[in-house]
Amino acid sequence: MQRPNRFNAILPAGLTAGLAALMFAGAASAQPPPSAERVRGGMFDASDPAGIVRFMEKTGYRVELAADTRGDPVITGRISRTDYVIQFYECENGQFCNSVQFLAQAAKSPSVTAETANAFNARWRYVRLTVDPTVVKLQLDVNLDAGVTADNFEDTLDIWRQLVEIFERDILGLK
Repeated sequence: MQRPNRFNAILPAGLTAGLAALMFAGAASAQPPPSAERVRGGMFDASDPAGIVRFMEKTGYRVELAADTRGDPVITGRISRTDYVIQFYECENGQFCNSVQFLAQAAKSPSVTAETANAFNARWRYVRLTVDPTVVKLQLDVNLDAGVTADNFEDTLDIWRQLVEIFERDILGLK
């Protein structure tokens, strides 16, 4: 037999349980709502370049949104000592884009060869290094067609940052 306490001595058992549920629901709803960038099912896609810029700024990146000569969105930024662009691809009239490409490039030093690029590409996932007679490029392609979570996109940004720093150190010889 249940011992009476001051709550169930005064209130019927069903009402006591209902009050407990209301108190629990009130405590849960007192938490702040998720940020706007983590809403929409927590997804990002290439159809909202301004949203990507806002998210990047909130995660510490200084970036600007512009358009290329075809009217497609382009985000520009800088990591360490390297300028980069995020180009939007598979767009329809500058909108409804499906993918992006991160791109950093620099003047090619004589010590950077095709063998250098092959070794770099064999070691590092996600990016590719290409060389031509005057320029060395670091590229990362990201398919955003069906969307990715904010956490996934933030991780992609961190991978890009780390690989740009490795590019500066190992390919450009910047210390």
